[in-house]
Amino acid sequence: MRISFPTLRNVTSAGFGAAFVLALAVPSSTALAGALDDIKARGEFTYGLEAQYRPFEFRDENNDIIGYDIDVANEIGERLGVKANPVDTNWAAVIQSLNSGQFDLILGGMTATPERFKRVNFSYPYMEASSGLLVNADSGIADASGLSDKVVGAGAGTPSIKMLQMSAEEHGHSFDGDIKTYDDDAVAYEAMRAGRVEAYASSIVSLMEFAKTADGEFAVVPFTSKHWGQEFTCMAFRKEDEDLRGAFNDIIAEMKADGTLEALQNKWFGQSFVDLLPNVAPEW
Repeated sequence: MRISFPTLRNVTSAGFGAAFVLALAVPSSTALAGALDDIKARGEFTYGLEAQYRPFEFRDENNDIIGYDIDVANEIGERLGVKANPVDTNWAAVIQSLNSGQFDLILGGMTATPERFKRVNFSYPYMEASSGLLVNADSGIADASGLSDKVVGAGAGTPSIKMLQMSAEEHGHSFDGDIKTYDDDAVAYEAMRAGRVEAYASSIVSLMEFAKTADGEFAVVPFTSKHWGQEFTCMAFRKEDEDLRGAFNDIIAEMKADGTLEALQNKWFGQSFVDLLPNVAPEW
């Protein structure tokens, strides 16, 4: 069954494909046996992330990985009766690592996009993923139209790179040099402080998490475009692992219904986004 939501997203052909479609995931009861049985037999599932993306995942003073995604994964593991073990990996190659069998799924603040959907299937959304721009508070940049001739950056392997390119085309301007990419947000923030980058694109919640620790040095402004609409954070699965995806979708829906996901979002983001999250998985 497929359900179209053109009011949520009407992306153009410039890299984001045709109309955004959300499709109901195959319930675990009807999916083929395979990955789910393997996980239950092992007593654990492993999930890929990069532990440099506050507040989704980062290392504390004891070098333990903590964050929203860790709490979500642990809750899912508890409901499945298995342990949840994160695998810290290079984000730019995270889908390749998944498909080569280095972990069972990706649970690392991933935004669902058409390009990624060519290689993985997505879960129900478990977080909202609107984009933002981090700028110096006194820069005068109020939105993407103010990026002409500016040095801009984005995370390596993230959709923000393509979004910056699309935005420049939309506004008819160019940047100062190529888009700078960073494997670590912390390095990007230091580049901002040093004046080597004038705007950094990422998810608005992660940028706000950093900005509130910077004593007013930076501001976060919306990064919107006619080319994209609402964005969602989803887990990602190998195309063949529909049994596993179905089981996780069932639990995500349960966590939304019983208030668990709302509580975790309030803990890590200071507010809940649950009402914005449909129990349908992004497809294109």
